[in-house]
Amino acid sequence: MFEKLKANMLFNKLLQRPNIDRAYAMVPETDSWYDTIKKVHESLDKISKKPHQMLEINSKDNLILKAIYYPNGNGSNVTVICIHGYTSHAEREWAFPGLFYLSLGYNVLIPYQRAHGLSEGKYISFGALEHMDMIDWVNKINEMNPNGKIIIHGSSMGGGIVLDLSKIKMENVKCLIADAPSVSIERFFKNVSKEVFKSNSDKIAFYAIERFKKEFGYDVGEFESVEIVANSQYPILLSAGSNEHLEKLFETIKRVNPNETNIVILPDCNHGNGMYKQTELYQCSIKQFLDKYI
Repeated sequence: MFEKLKANMLFNKLLQRPNIDRAYAMVPETDSWYDTIKKVHESLDKISKKPHQMLEINSKDNLILKAIYYPNGNGSNVTVICIHGYTSHAEREWAFPGLFYLSLGYNVLIPYQRAHGLSEGKYISFGALEHMDMIDWVNKINEMNPNGKIIIHGSSMGGGIVLDLSKIKMENVKCLIADAPSVSIERFFKNVSKEVFKSNSDKIAFYAIERFKKEFGYDVGEFESVEIVANSQYPILLSAGSNEHLEKLFETIKRVNPNETNIVILPDCNHGNGMYKQTELYQCSIKQFLDKYI
């Protein structure tokens, strides 16, 4: 009885709509993240001055989902769809990378995931529904530019969503980039349950996963990234900070992907700050990868 109650508490704590305004709050200069956060705020100011418009779609479950679209202005037929991470602020996460993609001459679409920011929704589904939302955004871009080329780049949960999409053939999508991707919804629940609860954490996670299936109509076993990538339709660039120790996982994904997989490990970087701390290395790796497919 108590395990089920705790499982519902865990589910709600992890997946209810977060307060994203707390994301990327400025930190003191002594904080190790100061330089990264400073770049975030500077980039947000710069990109907000670029021409942009708000787009929206209706999800399969009738939510209004919104995104900010930055047309390059040079008639580019290449669009990068940028998928933000768990409980993150879409514009703040993607302002710095977005400016990079604009500098390459590409259009940039930054969607707010369901239950984040300007998009509707009560619950995050950690990719189960979000990867279907991304297909709708791909279709939206194809309506705007039927003969274009699309790159999908996601970070953290967004990177996991990219891997979820890899098995789905989408019109005009040429390649995928997954930065520090989450690779298992089941592992997500089990790891957090173990951290929070002193005993019976596996049983609590089991009940939370049962609630997940009832709420979203998906079994978490459908979202094991290594199994999904074995049926990938696309070349993939995998990236992560060296402090995340994802090398073994990435080599496994590379081995099973029937298409090309490139790997870049960013020295002395943590989760999500590689673009900021190893900017030249990461951006050069992206450009070399995209030169093959765009």
